[in-house]
Amino acid sequence: MTPRDELKTLLAQKELLIFDLDGTLFNTLGDLAPAVNFAMTQLGLKTHPNDDVRTFIGNGSMNLIRRAIAANYIDVNIVRNFDKVAAVLEREGFSEESVKEIHKVYSEYYWKHCTENTEPYEGVVELIKRIANSAWIKRAAMLTNKPVAPAQKILEKFGLENSFATYLCGDTTPERKPSPAGIFEILRQTGIAPEKAIMIGDDTPDVLAAKNAGIDCITLFEGFGKAENLLPLEPRYTAGHIKDFAEFI
Repeated sequence: MTPRDELKTLLAQKELLIFDLDGTLFNTLGDLAPAVNFAMTQLGLKTHPNDDVRTFIGNGSMNLIRRAIAANYIDVNIVRNFDKVAAVLEREGFSEESVKEIHKVYSEYYWKHCTENTEPYEGVVELIKRIANSAWIKRAAMLTNKPVAPAQKILEKFGLENSFATYLCGDTTPERKPSPAGIFEILRQTGIAPEKAIMIGDDTPDVLAAKNAGIDCITLFEGFGKAENLLPLEPRYTAGHIKDFAEFI
């Protein structure tokens, strides 16, 4: 992990902190897993333990569902491989349209239940509100691949809906992470220079989006991402979670 003094120096130079949502601001697994498993049962497919669903998360909910289906037929440890998942779905007769129908079942269930077991990580709510309510130059933004409807519902439950300078979601951003387009749009909306912004996220799409946008990133190793997927990306700045450096913001 990056030494605390180095993180303190880094964050002192930043004016805009762009946070991911799932696995970064909120532990949403307790609502994501039941929604995934509800969709699986409707098709007569096997359900998955929460720890397996954790590995399916990333790159949007359509990929979450693709991986959950594929995990019925291949080892859970390789469902992050897009090519292998696509090959399995084709082999087993799951067309893109059929996946979309399963995704619709998942989405409707998740929307109804998305705040029942979701909790903010330690210190997150206090930190975001502190940034929003202070006269500091720092501002907070959010960039998530989660659709806007459940994202807003979660923010509203914890009183954070008006605490970000701006936020973009999977269906409101120009392109989803790992594309840099969402970061570029946030920079445009806030008027912040790239060197004054930093991405804070827990998974591969966050790290790659930051790299593709040319901004710094703090990679969190206690979220939903797996170390074996994150380490090959050679993240420059790392931490366990937000609680480990919140005092420097």
